Amino acid sequence: MNTIFTVFKKELLDTLRDRRTLLTAILLPALLLPFLMYGITKVTKTMVEKEKAKKLKIAILDSPDDFISRIDTAKFELISGMDLEKGRDQILSDSLDALMAFANGYTKAIANNQTGNVNVWYKSTNLSVRDKMTTLIEDYEEGILDQRIVDLGLSKSAIDPIEMRRYDIAPKKEQIGKMAGGFLPYLFIIFCFMGCMYPALDLITGEKERGTIETLLTVPASRFSILMGKVITIALIGLASAGMTILGLFVAIKFMPDIPADFLEALGNIVNTKFVIMLFAMLIPLSIFFAGSLSAIVVGAKSFKEAQSIATPLSFIVIIPAALALTPGIELNWTTAMIPILNMALATKEIVAGTIQNGHYIVIVLSLIVLAILAVLISFRQFSKEGMVLK
Repeated sequence: MNTIFTVFKKELLDTLRDRRTLLTAILLPALLLPFLMYGITKVTKTMVEKEKAKKLKIAILDSPDDFISRIDTAKFELISGMDLEKGRDQILSDSLDALMAFANGYTKAIANNQTGNVNVWYKSTNLSVRDKMTTLIEDYEEGILDQRIVDLGLSKSAIDPIEMRRYDIAPKKEQIGKMAGGFLPYLFIIFCFMGCMYPALDLITGEKERGTIETLLTVPASRFSILMGKVITIALIGLASAGMTILGLFVAIKFMPDIPADFLEALGNIVNTKFVIMLFAMLIPLSIFFAGSLSAIVVGAKSFKEAQSIATPLSFIVIIPAALALTPGIELNWTTAMIPILNMALATKEIVAGTIQNGHYIVIVLSLIVLAILAVLISFRQFSKEGMVLK
């Protein structure tokens, strides 16, 4: 055990001297989340304000007079001298936002208490155009309906017998957990993997390329002790990377402006001591699994560049199951609890929402521990081969 600790101290010191590792594993995860949340909040707020203030250019064909009089000229600019073909061309060229045409027989249909047709052309890529046009027509329709009710001697309650009232009793914590809980583990897992990857490349293949691996193997220590010292170092850097991401989340929650107060309060209640402990109970075996797997994969590479070309595509294998947790309909159950990486992402979402089942959580932690042990054993088997370790 003393030998493993000695190797660990030596490798950790060498790793912390590497600026690239410090940048990618420590600094970047700590800064990314605050900047990401700030950027998303700022952009979203700017776009919403811009869309609200935007004055739509619309053309209207064969409109009844009472419709034109209802249009709010502060929100809409009426473009005249337009026909159907020209209007559609101008929408495609972004010179016009929407074209509305009242169908033949519209006025007669409305007068006979029937349904009149209104056609609207627009580009869905122009944000809020559809909503604003729908609101415009619905307001006009409401006026027609009110008049029909008066003409027929009815009341609104007579033609609208049922009013459904919805009451969402899901706690704010659960709502936010289901919404944001799938995105957070995506960041933790990716940065844990990236934090493991660069030290693995340097401590395994980089040392071989520098010619120092032969010297290390001559010391009175077993290969298992040497490998475990390296694996623990790699796993610790990956764990630190994930931890810095959590720290970045705390900073974002604490100092981020323009976040709704109720959302901020709910996030603050989510990111607590229990959340951190349960998360790290999964992150520790996951980081060892990444460290052992990467060590086994890159040990046979002859150069740092070759190892990098092998390890980098593996990030996509990690991303896919992590991203699946964001897919609607994929929930944590006894089947998904056994799928590596996906199980942790789903469990984190349930922990954030406060709906995690103890049985599922225990199975996930145990499965990650088993995977970590298997990864280390495979890595040791590879590390024991002379042809793999020596150039």
